[in-house]
Amino acid sequence: MKILILQLARLGDIYMSWPVMRAIRRQYPDAQIDLLTRPRFEGAVEGLTAINRHLSLPSANILEPLVQENADIEASMERLTNFLNPLKAENYDWIINLTFSPFSSYLTHALTGENTKVNGYTRFSDGYFNPSDEMSAYFYAQVGVDKANRVHLADIFTSMLNLEYIEEDWAAPVIAANNFNLPANYMVVHVGASEKHKALSPAKWAEALNTIAAARGNLAVALVGAASEHLDAQEIIRQTSGLRMYDLVGKTKISDLFSIINSSDLLIGCDSAPIHMASLTDTPTLNISIGHVNFWETGPKASIGFILRAETEEALSGTKIGQVVSQLMEGVVDDSLIVRTAGLASFAKEDESAADAFQWNLVQAIYLGTPYPMAERLETIQGAMKLDEVNRFMIEQFALIPQLGLEKVAGLIERGEEIIKAVSRIVPELSPLINWYHAEKVRVAPGTQEEIRTATVNVHERFGQLLRIYIPQEEILNEEAIDGTL
Repeated sequence: MKILILQLARLGDIYMSWPVMRAIRRQYPDAQIDLLTRPRFEGAVEGLTAINRHLSLPSANILEPLVQENADIEASMERLTNFLNPLKAENYDWIINLTFSPFSSYLTHALTGENTKVNGYTRFSDGYFNPSDEMSAYFYAQVGVDKANRVHLADIFTSMLNLEYIEEDWAAPVIAANNFNLPANYMVVHVGASEKHKALSPAKWAEALNTIAAARGNLAVALVGAASEHLDAQEIIRQTSGLRMYDLVGKTKISDLFSIINSSDLLIGCDSAPIHMASLTDTPTLNISIGHVNFWETGPKASIGFILRAETEEALSGTKIGQVVSQLMEGVVDDSLIVRTAGLASFAKEDESAADAFQWNLVQAIYLGTPYPMAERLETIQGAMKLDEVNRFMIEQFALIPQLGLEKVAGLIERGEEIIKAVSRIVPELSPLINWYHAEKVRVAPGTQEEIRTATVNVHERFGQLLRIYIPQEEILNEEAIDGTL
């Protein structure tokens, strides 16, 4: 068997993909497994023995003709074709797209042969988007910032492929001892983040470290980060006292970080690749999660992992960070921390709102068959009733297509879609259900107009069945009476 895995996202996403690639290798020990990444992040493949071949997408070369003064689209397409043709000639039996991006869906479709099995985002024969399996549809509908999903990305990968992890899948690579003369006991601070808006300022880091120094004394701290963060590290050191500081920022290779993190007592960092490397070394981790991110999906998976969450950097004081770290070193978990747990959701958050809990329970009910949560707000019931009314109206319009033609009812159907989107904004508790509906509409495959109409009506009928869970029985009886069904 020949398997191609696409992971075109960042370093952290590649490290989160290591366990599932190892699980694939266990399931198919004799398969040829190739991994395609972007050149900028290929360092995250070093030490991964589960694959046979690492391929690099020459994105800079492909895009070069487009960034010239006179963009040459044909030249760019020719370079892309020259890259794709040898890969397509491999005739892969299975393509696994772990990237969940529009570009990766086109790339997957372009490499798919007549008999290729596909998991992940791809395209239908007419070029329209196709989440090719149930878990890809789940990802499209429920995963992302401001959505209700609480399943970690690493667990989504295995669910998509019907695999299960074992402990060895989460092992670190073979690690050479580091040569940075670090002491026997130290903690690691990653001064940067995957994106600038998710990082702490040098002043905030210094405030946190000074608080730790006041509480814990002469601790050793290794600062790590990219070369571009060297000045930040220098500023942190300048403002910090009472700690033994080891400045390794810009002085390490990615592979060095495994050894540094593996030997440390604790890793502290914002959302970044080291957080996920620590999951493979099973190093205790404090993830400082700031801003526009869904920590449920990308938080640390180390056995001992914590998240300190804030919507903005300004909302999180360095003193608080230092206090939390000092308490962890004494075996005390601050009440503000989100704690790593086992189970479907990887973290336990004590202070969640009723609306957030309702949405997550609704997701589980839709996809896992758990009991549907009780609607606590009248607005939820009213929203469901409005959606049901619009949904029944749209079904009526679809029924008229054979008689009147699509063009006669298209405007009314589009208006119905607008109302459904509006209800999602007004009644966010129902968003998981509406997101499910939109994903199922996307999954309708190309065909004749009648085939598409029938499949679409089926989605609306299932949508109606789910909505009626939140509609009082007397309202349903009234509707049936009006429709003449009694």
